[in-house]
Amino acid sequence: MAAAEKRSSTSGADLERIVGVSKQTPREPDVTVPPRFARHLEGAAHRRRGSETPWVAVVRVDGVDAIREEWGDPAAEEFLRSTTSILRASLRESDKLSPVGRAEYGIILGAPSAQQVTTGLERLVRNVAKLAERDRRWSAGSLCAGVTALETADAQVLLDRARGALERGERDGGAQVVMAAESR
Repeated sequence: MAAAEKRSSTSGADLERIVGVSKQTPREPDVTVPPRFARHLEGAAHRRRGSETPWVAVVRVDGVDAIREEWGDPAAEEFLRSTTSILRASLRESDKLSPVGRAEYGIILGAPSAQQVTTGLERLVRNVAKLAERDRRWSAGSLCAGVTALETADAQVLLDRARGALERGERDGGAQVVMAAESR
């Protein structure tokens, strides 16, 4: 176990340097909202884009540990970099993307309805699935998303709701988008 932990912490440092992934893990009970994401949330709460409602999503890149174990750190890091590029390229300029945990990103985006935000995030999940299909080393890789409406100014509550939806999606098989119960 100690060797796996050591390998994991070294890889985490490399990933933070390469793709800007936070060292915090989403499952630690004392994780706070990263300051950059908190600023994005605060800005979104004050800004409405016409008929668009701000939405908060948390997406997690899954399968990185399996890729790392089978193919090594370079393959896992390449998958994370490629996934991050897909996320950035798939979002509008007005959307905000920030690391919020290890291999986990917070996204603030606007959409007129829950259906439209879900459809957009499902497109991200499919794009990452296509990426995983292109290289057999990445076949274990996927993306799962949890989303909630920006209905409160409490950043921790929003992050917890989106993560709760994300974790339900992962328990139900991953590679999907799940709307928080509070936002349906």
